[in-house]
Amino acid sequence: MNWLAPWYIPVLAAGLTIPPLVVLYFLKLRRQQVPIASTLLWRRAVEDLRVNAPFQKLRNNLLLILQLLILLVAALALAEPVWRGSRALEKAVVLIVDQSASMATEENDGRTRLAIAKRACLDTIDELSTDQRALVIAFADRARVLAPLTDDKNALRRAVESIQQTDAPGRLADAMALAEAHSMPTGENISMDTEAVMSHYLLFTDGRLSDAGEVVVKRGRLEVIRIGNATENIAIVDLDVRRNHERPEQLSILARVRNLGSEKMSRDILLLVDNQVKEIKPIRELMPLGDRPRLPAMSTAEILSERPEGSEATVAFDLILDSAAQIELRLSGTDALPTDDRVFSVVTPLQPMTVLVVTPGNRYLRGLVQALQNAGLIAHYELWTPEQYEEAPDAKLVENGRSSYDVVILDGHSTERLPPGNYFFFASVPLIEGVDIGEAIEGELFLDWDETHPILRHVAVEAVNVIAWHKLALPVEAETLIEATNGPVLAFLTRGRNQYLICAFGFFNESRTQLNTPWVFQESIVAFMQNALGQLGGSTTIGQIPSVPPGEPFTVAAKPNQSSVTVRRPDGTTEDTPVRTSGFVSYSQADRVGIYTISTGLKGEDARAVNLLNEAESFIAPNENLQVAAGDVTTREGAGWTDRPLWPHLLAILTVLLFVEWFVYTKQVFV
Repeated sequence: MNWLAPWYIPVLAAGLTIPPLVVLYFLKLRRQQVPIASTLLWRRAVEDLRVNAPFQKLRNNLLLILQLLILLVAALALAEPVWRGSRALEKAVVLIVDQSASMATEENDGRTRLAIAKRACLDTIDELSTDQRALVIAFADRARVLAPLTDDKNALRRAVESIQQTDAPGRLADAMALAEAHSMPTGENISMDTEAVMSHYLLFTDGRLSDAGEVVVKRGRLEVIRIGNATENIAIVDLDVRRNHERPEQLSILARVRNLGSEKMSRDILLLVDNQVKEIKPIRELMPLGDRPRLPAMSTAEILSERPEGSEATVAFDLILDSAAQIELRLSGTDALPTDDRVFSVVTPLQPMTVLVVTPGNRYLRGLVQALQNAGLIAHYELWTPEQYEEAPDAKLVENGRSSYDVVILDGHSTERLPPGNYFFFASVPLIEGVDIGEAIEGELFLDWDETHPILRHVAVEAVNVIAWHKLALPVEAETLIEATNGPVLAFLTRGRNQYLICAFGFFNESRTQLNTPWVFQESIVAFMQNALGQLGGSTTIGQIPSVPPGEPFTVAAKPNQSSVTVRRPDGTTEDTPVRTSGFVSYSQADRVGIYTISTGLKGEDARAVNLLNEAESFIAPNENLQVAAGDVTTREGAGWTDRPLWPHLLAILTVLLFVEWFVYTKQVFV
């Protein structure tokens, strides 16, 4: 039981009323003494005389007891007592537990938000009546049904207790779709389970769900149980590891650290190479993200888009490293969310790249590749015609599950023969979903370009003149580097284990009888080719293997004739994973941050880094007003209990006591 009124109000009321009432019963009555013949008819007076003397022990007096009870009940009613009880739930209850990265936040009592949510979920199960049923769903980037709709409380408890923390981002849409689908009666159960049509969805979360605004609650009502209060967090939100193009033995490591809390914070950042500390740099007084009272009224995207001066810092490390290694950056100290205080990278060994040029004939392209070989960027290159490329056996193009060449340049040849690798297309495109090449367009101008991108660094795009280029259709995830009035001219696309740099124009016109651009005579094209090959080849030969977001699967190649590989997770546990007939291994349980080592027997395929690098998850302040697109939604804080006022019941008791007191008094005044 809780009290809404301050403690001194009922105490003051009782102190001002109860003592005077008792004193009145102690007071001695002053009567005139008169001699009479008999006291038979004066029993009442005799009884009064027995208690008129002060400081005597009070005799049992029903009227006094009733009046004391009336005053006590009135004082309790003034305190506005409430009883914290369970909610009124529908007969079909869907328990939806958020296990995303932000739920790993530690609160003041030492428990994580997930632990608090699980405890609240178990309490809700205990409150279910015998005619109520529930199902349990856990979700992060994906949702899973852990217990079907059942009235077996033990099964529901086991399902809740089995929920494990992940570092994946939280997405609500799949969880709600799954909840509605599994709570809807089907087939022969419709007649007996019609109560499940109107379900009660209980969502245990801190509200940091990026897609909540797209969710529509179509059936039943959604009650959001908001978990957590912690707000202070500093995170590593970006990481880039690459080798210097001119000095490949020099490794550059760039990290961005951001304060996502409401107080100034200072930390140190440590560089570790193969678990050995190599360097420590200080990060001084990162300013807070913003004014806490107004943040909940803004969306997460709006909050994160604001970057107060001094709230983030960029830290750079330079390292001489000519071998493969595992890199880790770690923030010193502790905060509420340790997950984003560490980032990892798997660095590939130093080796010049090999290049395959597929062209029907292009002396300028050949001259550029030869120049880069002379500069030491390329170890070896080959020239093939498009026919040779398409007719070559797989053993010539594929080695250990990847392209035999670090970069394949295709000049005017679109193809769907694209083993895992890196591809550079001139006036052609990869024949994959979402990518298409259209007719040639003449007389257009470049409107915009990203000169900060590594591929266009030190490239004078404004001086590039091109007579014609093809119209490109690209998927939304493609990164446009040069744009014209009719769409992208140069774009970078990553899909799966492949990288594509797509250029809409070539060095020659369609008939290959004359030049399409005088750029081939300018020095900046050498810088462009060096940047492009360095960016493409850097992911496998002279830089880091791209990290994987938590929850996303990764694919590696295995040594021939292996039937399975052993995956060692960051926590030290191992798991055997089968090798597909194609020779690849897909691992889909990379749900925690860290290094995953895989016994593939192949260099470059034996480790993968998983990093959070998600500002929305690192912004841990609970969302006080989770909004969905449509539907019946309410929000509660904590375990989701409801405060039921008790003062109306006390007033009812008070009325009854007053009536009884009046009845007793009226009976006593008559002799």
